[in-house]
This record gives sequence, C-alpha cells and structure tokens, in this order.
Amino acid sequence: MASITVPRVAARTARLPDNTWETVVGLTPARLATCAIVTRECWLDAASLLNMAGILRGILRQNDLMGRVSMTDLVERFSTESLLLPDRGARVMRPRLRTVDVHWHDYYELCLVVSGEADHVVNGVARPIGRGSAFLLSPADFHAIRPAGPEPLGCYNTVIDPALMERQLAGLGPPSAGDFPWHADDFLAAEGDLRRLQAEFEEPRLGSARLVEALVGCLVVELARRQPVEAAAGRPAVAGELRAAVRYVDRNFREPISLADAARRAHLSPNYFSERFREYTGSSFQHYLQERRLRFARSLLASTSLSVTEVCHAAGFNTLSHFGRAYRRRYGTAPSDRSRWPGSPASGDLGAVTM
Repeated sequence: MASITVPRVAARTARLPDNTWETVVGLTPARLATCAIVTRECWLDAASLLNMAGILRGILRQNDLMGRVSMTDLVERFSTESLLLPDRGARVMRPRLRTVDVHWHDYYELCLVVSGEADHVVNGVARPIGRGSAFLLSPADFHAIRPAGPEPLGCYNTVIDPALMERQLAGLGPPSAGDFPWHADDFLAAEGDLRRLQAEFEEPRLGSARLVEALVGCLVVELARRQPVEAAAGRPAVAGELRAAVRYVDRNFREPISLADAARRAHLSPNYFSERFREYTGSSFQHYLQERRLRFARSLLASTSLSVTEVCHAAGFNTLSHFGRAYRRRYGTAPSDRSRWPGSPASGDLGAVTM
C-alpha cells in the first residue's frame, strides 16, 4: 500500500458548532473519523478528516496512525472539551434525531423528549421513549437511539460537566437515587428550566454561572425523586469524599486507575480507604473495578459488532488473556460466544451517528 502523508495541525481542533454532528455524519461513514473529531485526543483538523473519510479504514492499518487512536474510542465518545466552553457548566442543544449509533461521553447527559418516538438502548437494554420521557446518563453509560416512527426525535439534549453534576449528587445525600441511568416518563414540566438553561448558555449575563448551577440542581433533584431509592439499611454512613471516590471509579473504570488514585480522591491512606471501600460497596476495590469492566464488556458484546479484542481494550482490560479468564469466571462462557444472546448484532454498523 502506498504511503499517505497525513496533515497535522499545531493546535487542537476548535470546538464544534451545534450542526457539526449532522455535517460529520453526512460526510463521514467511518466510525473513527467522527471519533477523532470529537475526542480529546484529536490531532487532525476536521476538514482533513472529512476529505479522508473514504480511505480512513485503509489508513488506520498504518502503525503510526493506529497508535494515535485510543482503543477506548472504538465506540464514539463525545467530550466536554468539544461541547462546553470554559466556565460554562452545562449546555442545552435542540437536535432532531433519527438513528444514533452506540456512543458514550465523558460528561453527564440529560435529555428530555418533546416529540417523536424511539427505542433508547442503554448499556444493551432497550426502553421505549416518547414525548415527556427523560433520561440522565453518566460517563460510564453508553447508548444508542433507534427511531420507532417516521418523525425525528425532538429533544432538549443537555451536556453537564462532571464536576458540576457531582456537586449536585453529593448535595442529595443518603439515601440517594439508585444507579445510573435515571429514567422518567413524565418530565415535561422541566421544559421551562431547560429553555432557561439554554438561554443562559447562549447569552450569559451577570450571575449566569450561579443560575446555571441552580437550574441543573433543580433538574437533578426533580429527576432523582422519580427514581427508586436505595435502601440505607445495612450500609454504613460515609463521608462525601468516599462517595466521590466511588463515583470516580464508576466514571473512570475504563482507564488504568488504581486503588491509590481513588484513595487520593477520598483524602485517605490506601489501606484505610480499602477497608472503608469494602464496608461501603461490599467488595474489594479490585473486585468492584473488575465487575464494572466486565458488565460494560458484556453489554458491548451484546449490543455492538466490535470484536472481542476491541471490547477487551474498550472496557479497560490490558490483555486479552486476562479479559478472557475473568469473563469466563464471571459468566461461565467465553466472550466470543455471542450465539447465546438473542438479538446480538452479527455484523455491520448499528446506524449513523447524529448526536
């Protein structure tokens, strides 16, 4: 294969306007083109990628380029750096969605549907959504949207910075709502708050940052009240720092994090943190981390066409052999045995990315 010179740019790609999703989707059939544009690891300008869309898969076989594409980006990732401006904790957009391929974010996403119907597939589990439906996803969740009718899905799509969201979650206190994702079928009353949140982002004024945080807080509280509440019995009271450390693991399990990393988040020594972590979660740090990775991998295998090797690295495992052993111990079958799951995709993409 003839060598191809790939142009480089000195600065990161500029933040993307609202219509970039549709532009990229319309011109870029390859998954990794979209991925390279929207991730922090972007080193190509958008115009170059769009020009290269038809030959991108061939170029990716070259070692020098493949080494620059993170394995965790095999499923598209959207980032706060692409969608938020500095000191703006949340942003509301108004897309009209058709098919949305499997992807994830490094931020929290709150969506309110105002028109249309679709199947919302979160972590491999499908749920019908329509007017009034809302969902809140964490950075540990991945999802796809498949239309259930001719009308596009009209929605308020809200990008929320993790630091802002985690302040709101900490403020809820125990007992708090159950694990993400959160869902509601009757959230239309929140449309006014979302409109105001959108206006504050687009035309910031005196006190906008405080108002944005207050509006996000109201939305989180109202949605949390519609979730099943975790039973507090038998669970020890924990400091906010420990809860934050557990959320850190939930959000970053795909990365090479360690017990020492999480302990620093809780401002505790590793040994003491390990004891408190076991008391709070019922398992050791390493077991908890591996369970998160295995559940994520199983969902990817069930709902995408990624290979076992791709899933292994996307879920945070370093080696295929370790992943295979851990998976067989946990589920009693090899990760390559997709035939046991009805409805698993056999081949091909799940659709075009439009959000």
